[in-house]
Amino acid sequence: MALFYLILTLLNVIQIDSSLHSCRQTFGSNKYDLNQLNHLTLFGSDTLFRYALTPCGLVSTDNCGKSSMPFDKGMTSCQERVSASSFESAMGFLDGYGKPPNLEFSENPQGPGTGVLMTMRNAKCNQAPRIVNITFICDKNIPNPTTMDVQETSCQFAITVKAAGACPVKGGITGGTIFIIILLVLVIIYLLGGILYNRFQQKQTGLALLPHPNFWLLVIVLFTNGCRVSYSFIRNGCRGTSKSSGAYESV
Repeated sequence: MALFYLILTLLNVIQIDSSLHSCRQTFGSNKYDLNQLNHLTLFGSDTLFRYALTPCGLVSTDNCGKSSMPFDKGMTSCQERVSASSFESAMGFLDGYGKPPNLEFSENPQGPGTGVLMTMRNAKCNQAPRIVNITFICDKNIPNPTTMDVQETSCQFAITVKAAGACPVKGGITGGTIFIIILLVLVIIYLLGGILYNRFQQKQTGLALLPHPNFWLLVIVLFTNGCRVSYSFIRNGCRGTSKSSGAYESV
């Protein structure tokens, strides 16, 4: 059971890492990290709808209105019908949650160092692709924005966000580094916890100290067999190619 939860945790870490990585972008000499905004939820509205956005993070469904159906995972922005306080639609999804295509990024058309343009095309609008262009404008005077401007025309949305988190950054730890650190910590906890439990609770010794030894031995056997099969396949394929070449040459 512990192994199952470990694997499940690792899958969630992979999803999170995918989202973190895509929101770190470099254009020329300017590096941006929109993950600086993922603790915020921004709101905008028009005459019929209210919009909520958690940049590069999962928007809370509490901000999306009531829904009789479960919400899809990975939603970063949503649309709520104001008159009924009901969920209308997802506006877009983060990378890593099986909602293609992935987010697209480019530098703000206003010029280098002025911010980032993020485009989402992975949600639907009247059964057609919903196109959401979010322009993050660098404004060092707004560290924690709460609002955004939303304009909509025929299922195409233009959102403008002004924030200090949209300004270029210097250095920092990458998403891949964070993933490796988390993975190593989880592996160490798993091994140490299993060894201590088997030693003091189960009174085991030797290889039996390792957590789930039978499972890992099976993994090693399967891995070894897979390598052998792959090697045989490649070797036989090369021989087949060589024989075929020889046959053609003789003709």
